[in-house]
Amino acid sequence: MNKLLSTVWLLFLFAGCQSVPRPATPSQPAPTVAPEASVAPFWPAGGVFPGTGRTSSWSGFRANNVQRRTFFAQRLAEDQGAIVFVGDSITENWRTLEQDFAALGIKIANRGIGGDTTPNLLYRLREDILSLHPRALVILIGTNDLGEHTPPADIAGNLRELLARIRADYPAIPITWCLVMPRGKHEFTGPIHELNALIGQLARTDRRITLCDTFTPFAIPDGTAKPEDFAPDLLHLNGSGYAVWRTALLPILSSWNLRGAR
Repeated sequence: MNKLLSTVWLLFLFAGCQSVPRPATPSQPAPTVAPEASVAPFWPAGGVFPGTGRTSSWSGFRANNVQRRTFFAQRLAEDQGAIVFVGDSITENWRTLEQDFAALGIKIANRGIGGDTTPNLLYRLREDILSLHPRALVILIGTNDLGEHTPPADIAGNLRELLARIRADYPAIPITWCLVMPRGKHEFTGPIHELNALIGQLARTDRRITLCDTFTPFAIPDGTAKPEDFAPDLLHLNGSGYAVWRTALLPILSSWNLRGAR
């Protein structure tokens, strides 16, 4: 019996030793996690953006952001000294932008990114926009912030910071600031009115800002979007809508007399 117990005890010790994990060998190194910057170009480390609020919750935003910003980098030299249009998908989707303002005789650069909100615009401002040494700016931003339920007062705070950063580098270039356009859902009507009032206040602090009313021409009496000027989602413009926007902008941009000026 003692001999049997001894045998069992030895087998138990042997099995226990076999269960101890072996350390990794040089040919089998432990896996490492790639740093954020290597897997998320054009995205801040830790996902921390300037300003208040959120980036877009649209599932395609990060991929579109990379695609657009890569394209912007490729056009850095070509777009120097342009009138730069700044914004989200409403700006990005203006496919005829250059030809619509060809009569101005000035380069036009489109720096809109679909899904963009003010935190990402603050983050990319220097690299995408200020680096172009713009001759003038046309800004339309804010509707996606409202879609992310950022309060109008917080969005306006981001816009004030945006203006401060622009003026730190370019104290005198003219800016057209466009009001946030109406949308098809009544839930946005009140917040859009509030945000537009704050944008109007911001514009009045700077004599080189011209406010462009891009709300009234697009709204029906209840404050929502005119179906004839919008895509079926009643958020994005159709061809008719871009013609209306051009009509509102052209007299402002023409009055700047920027041809040949630097």
